[in-house]
Amino acid sequence: MNRPTNDSLPTQELPQPSEPIYVEDSDDSDIRDTDSDTDSSVTVDNDPDRSFFLDDEQSHSGGRRRTPTPFPIGPQNHQEIIDLTSGPELLVTEGDYLTDECFERLLRDWGRPGPAAATLPIQEAAASEKRPIDHACVDGIVYKAGHSLELYNGLYLRITIVLQDSAGEIFFQGRHLIRTRNHKGTYIPKWSNELVWIVNESTQVPMSFVKRFVNIRFTSCCHVEQDLQKQNRPNDLFCRLKENLDSSQAAVEYLPFQESDKGFAIDSKSLRQSWRGETRPFGSADANSQPPSPVIVLDADPVIDLTAIEKEDARVQKNHRKYTFGDGFCGAGGVSCGASKAGLHIKWAFDKSEHAITTYRLNFETAMCEVCDVFCFLTNDPEILKVDVSHGSPPCQTFSPAHTISSVNDDANSACIFSCADMMKKSRPRVHTMEETSGLFERHKETFHRVIQDFIEIGYSVRWRILNCMDYGVPQSRRRLIIIASGPGELLPPFPKPTHGLPGSGLFDYTTINQMIANIPPDAPDHDIEGARSRGLRNGTRLPFDANQQAKTVTCGGGENNYHPSGTRGFTNREFACLQTFPLDYRFGREVRKQIGNAVPPALSKAIYREIIKSLQRTDEQEIRAGDS
Repeated sequence: MNRPTNDSLPTQELPQPSEPIYVEDSDDSDIRDTDSDTDSSVTVDNDPDRSFFLDDEQSHSGGRRRTPTPFPIGPQNHQEIIDLTSGPELLVTEGDYLTDECFERLLRDWGRPGPAAATLPIQEAAASEKRPIDHACVDGIVYKAGHSLELYNGLYLRITIVLQDSAGEIFFQGRHLIRTRNHKGTYIPKWSNELVWIVNESTQVPMSFVKRFVNIRFTSCCHVEQDLQKQNRPNDLFCRLKENLDSSQAAVEYLPFQESDKGFAIDSKSLRQSWRGETRPFGSADANSQPPSPVIVLDADPVIDLTAIEKEDARVQKNHRKYTFGDGFCGAGGVSCGASKAGLHIKWAFDKSEHAITTYRLNFETAMCEVCDVFCFLTNDPEILKVDVSHGSPPCQTFSPAHTISSVNDDANSACIFSCADMMKKSRPRVHTMEETSGLFERHKETFHRVIQDFIEIGYSVRWRILNCMDYGVPQSRRRLIIIASGPGELLPPFPKPTHGLPGSGLFDYTTINQMIANIPPDAPDHDIEGARSRGLRNGTRLPFDANQQAKTVTCGGGENNYHPSGTRGFTNREFACLQTFPLDYRFGREVRKQIGNAVPPALSKAIYREIIKSLQRTDEQEIRAGDS
């Protein structure tokens, strides 16, 4: 079979519309990966303004096209409502500004015409003329679904469909893969002889791009170091990860049983058992009401099917059990408040702030709650720490876009950002969540990618996105980075769909200031209206404004230009709490305003954990049904 050499490759390149940037693999003579899989040197693109100029970066010198690094993630764009009656104060919030370098680039490129639309490759333009065939025989060699190929551009393909056009040319469609060591994203572990499946890539590959057959094993094993089949096949390539990127979110997942090769697929129950031991379906905690005892009618049939009773009892558990929850860096308990309302059982929490823990204990009296740092808390017995769902919100001031002056706590806060992986190793949750300022993703990519890689290396699939709290009933524009990670044997839960939007969107209208504060009883705790009025405002009275709009972002100091719609006073602490969607009966200790500003809005938390509960319940139901069959 004649194949073109590297010097005689056709000038046409395989289009790569959605694959991440990769480093060329100079050594293609042998499948075996001789590079170090632990000491890789990776250059990180950490330009915070790069997303403004992606169109300018699509080509290398010489006109060779490449694709951007993983998409910038953020909430759907919203129309901004501008209040022309408000005062002249200017407020700079996250995402409202450009750096000096970005501004200069914007001015320089202002008049330059945009790039011309790229011409579709011939094979894509004629895609409608291709027809699937069972197999292709070229030069006496058979190509069919299930075969794995190495391509001349350094990528790999697992064939799922063989196509032939009207001219008789052969094309392949299937799973596109790239070596982990060549993946530009530093969140992908650089494992030896490992590939990652790029799910978004669906380009049809012409026969002329095929270099040779290779052995690729798709496996659901989540721990490379424990993969005995990999150890027994040192020259084979393995794929256990898949990456899925779109314009709003990104995910790196371990392959499920259904997408793995026969003989390399491990069922979810075995994976979970190996990672965290015995797992009770539908949660480790008993709900308040007890499931009804099965009634056995002795005179109905002399033969009693006890297995049927057990199966029915397992189904009933869904309504009588709860998934347990642990809250790291809990603060005043905004995350726990939403998690509890979603249906989780709060088992434990910790925080270094004594005032925050005082508030937390007032509202979660049955939870084990400690004043300590994360490393001290993790010295507890592993069985105490074990939960179905865990969360961590490490101190984020260092990574906030508003953080412009170095602090003595910066190093300690930076170190804490990596502690969630330690929490997961100890508590072995089925699902872990993490909440951070959007600045961690937007301006500290190297740190963010290291956090994601830590999660992947201990066997967790990861999904991340920047959510706007306003889309989930919070009456303020507040952008937060949310990470969801699912352990071995678990499906990766989706993000909740927005519940609120602009009129005509089919969603609930955005929640307003008036909706949240108009019905607060005058005698509500932390609602000292007279005190707020006597203190007045920093610069005297302000122009009143319409309360049927959203507030500015609530911070630990209340937030600049956040004042009562009357213009005569600031918000009371209870009003600030309501703007953060805390319920009216939520109690606070000292340092109330700081705790409220630092909290994750319970409404956002509730939406996230509802989706996680649904995902876990679907998994448990499917496994029970599989056991019944």
